[in-house]
Amino acid sequence: MTVLLTIGEEAELITPHHDAAAPLRVPSHRIAAQAGLPANELPGRRFTVERLTATDADGFALVNDPRR
Repeated sequence: MTVLLTIGEEAELITPHHDAAAPLRVPSHRIAAQAGLPANELPGRRFTVERLTATDADGFALVNDPRR
């Protein structure tokens, strides 16, 4: 999935079940903490998740982390 943008405390995500017209919204601090990067660096990044439902996602891991 891809973080489209962050708005306040929420991140808008494009997932296999959510397109750009109706993105999934989850707390940006959760993604940042689980993926190990600052919330302001989330937009445009791709992630895998352990769990994805129609209303939530959890267990974020950064794909192609340039820091490693």
